[in-house]
Amino acid sequence: MFTYAYEPRYGDFKDYDTIKTGMLLDAVQDVSTRDSARCGYGLKSLKKGGLAWLLQGVNMTFFRPAKPYEVISASTAVKTLKGATSERGCILTQNGEVIAHSIANWFLFDTNKGRIARVTDEMIEAYTFHDFEGDTFTYEKLRPMQDVPFLYTVRVSNKDIDTNRHLNNQRGADMLTDALPFDFPIKKLNILYKKQAYLGEILKVCTKEIENGCYVHLENDAGEVCVCGTFITE
Repeated sequence: MFTYAYEPRYGDFKDYDTIKTGMLLDAVQDVSTRDSARCGYGLKSLKKGGLAWLLQGVNMTFFRPAKPYEVISASTAVKTLKGATSERGCILTQNGEVIAHSIANWFLFDTNKGRIARVTDEMIEAYTFHDFEGDTFTYEKLRPMQDVPFLYTVRVSNKDIDTNRHLNNQRGADMLTDALPFDFPIKKLNILYKKQAYLGEILKVCTKEIENGCYVHLENDAGEVCVCGTFITE
């Protein structure tokens, strides 16, 4: 597996003892991008070929809170790669102790034709694979909920946009977790990226209590869910 080390910055601190969930999701996304580049499919290479890896969803299980003053090691590899999709696992550790597992589902997109693209044999040969086993590495696609109570609105601003000119995955996740109580102890999360949101859009943040946790989604003016997530406390 490919491993990259991250040292939390002050802005990642949630309090003196823990760091924000968004930082961990950012590490998962970033190490995936770095590993893809190492395999010859970095952002510049993909752009030149008219391709982009887009995130459909991510499941994450937390075993203990991440500490602010210790380096986080993110190790990743591809679990499956076929058709147009890839499942990628990631293990986050501090001082050799596992703090979180994630499994993410990505799909390859043809930016010139505006449609899904198929993975080539060359890509399959280039990527590094690993046999991730167990429930924490079994991807489960989230289903958006209906009739979820409105909480407040957010505007997609410049800082929220990524290289594909839409709402960044990590920023979308931050908008979801911002709707949770400050001391909400997340043990598991499941986030689905259903529809792109663009600069200047006003999104409704809607929340609903569920068994052992909370459901949150971002909804556009047309009533379409852009990003949604469940956050489980036990």
